[in-house]
Amino acid sequence: MRVAHINVTSGLSTGRVASGVCEALEDMGHRALLCYSRGYPPQKTPGYRVGNPVDVRLHALGARLTDRAGFFSRYATKRLVKQLTLYKPDVIHLHNLHGYYLDIPTLFRYLAKAGIPVVWTLHDCWAFTGHCAYYSMAKCDRWRSGCGHCPQRGTYPKSLLLDQSSRNWQQKREAFLSVPNLTLVTPSVWLGREVSRSFLGKRPIRVIQNGVDVVDFRPCDEPELLSDVVKRYGLAQLEGKHMLLSVASTWEKRKGFDDLVALSQLLREDLCLVLVGLNDLQCRDLPDNMVGLPLTQSIRELRALYTAADLCLSLSHEETQGMTLLEALACGTQVLCYAATALPETVTPEVGETVPENDLEAVAAACARLCDQPKSPAVCRARANEYEKRRQSARYVGLYQDLLNGTGGEAKT
Repeated sequence: MRVAHINVTSGLSTGRVASGVCEALEDMGHRALLCYSRGYPPQKTPGYRVGNPVDVRLHALGARLTDRAGFFSRYATKRLVKQLTLYKPDVIHLHNLHGYYLDIPTLFRYLAKAGIPVVWTLHDCWAFTGHCAYYSMAKCDRWRSGCGHCPQRGTYPKSLLLDQSSRNWQQKREAFLSVPNLTLVTPSVWLGREVSRSFLGKRPIRVIQNGVDVVDFRPCDEPELLSDVVKRYGLAQLEGKHMLLSVASTWEKRKGFDDLVALSQLLREDLCLVLVGLNDLQCRDLPDNMVGLPLTQSIRELRALYTAADLCLSLSHEETQGMTLLEALACGTQVLCYAATALPETVTPEVGETVPENDLEAVAAACARLCDQPKSPAVCRARANEYEKRRQSARYVGLYQDLLNGTGGEAKT
């Protein structure tokens, strides 16, 4: 079996999911190709880079001026189609198609004509809206009937001048539904339900959670690494305090940055918030009782930070799963999150707590409670094992085989 994956990144963020499935395919004796625009070339499977940095910048500029993200990069997409034609995949697996690197009409004309099964993992909501990747905070449901008069034109993929959300929505619907053998996959029940309410609800939907690498993310048993991380990031100041850790690749309002800053003023004196992934300006502007760290791509460092923490929390308002919570659990660290979007699906009473969205006093009380009566690290680790990467990747391989055998078309949400 030959499977071609298409994703905006390789090795980073959603690229880890795509790379993991590709590696599982290769280990099972199948063939995989990862087509990507940014990030590092895959180490264990063949890769094909779509376009180049100049093309991405031009696409982003066009999107800023016209609100047409996903409708540029035609030449790069034609070259991708040529590569796919030469590769002759049995299944094509789509991931994030946004990110200024693909022309939707060109790609989907090929997919509609190819006549082979297409699996599409939706990592956010962009596929069924006319503009945005998330809409929960805006409390917008215009995506259900056609978009237009977009209240989020200024959010990613940002448009400075025009609002073409209605046109985008119409063209997306036409392109995506032109592929009859399209199966959608979501990493959470919450997102699956949202998709079922959109125009994509006409296609089968499966739920396969993103997997966590429980080998890379495990309780840190390297004292020298823990000591080095504490020294390098100035965490010695936390001695005698409980460390509350929150991690994000980009911090913004929807990720709960403002909430965490406000929370810091409500916490007991023996609790300290540590945020990973901040830029220099955000670090400088933090209150004195918070610690800001830059983004790290080192899994070893993340493993040490998760292990050193007494609690990992996410006050994000918009998540389709919540991988940082899973990574923390794999390191034996208890978790806390808002009862918002897909986050509560990961957190059980045995490994942490969920609190009502925006209720910071409840968050502060839960943080104190969990630090005083922590959950079992072994139970946290066992919870993460339920999402083990290879197990989840094997579910994808099973889906491919079902589709090729003609038995995978039913919806399962």
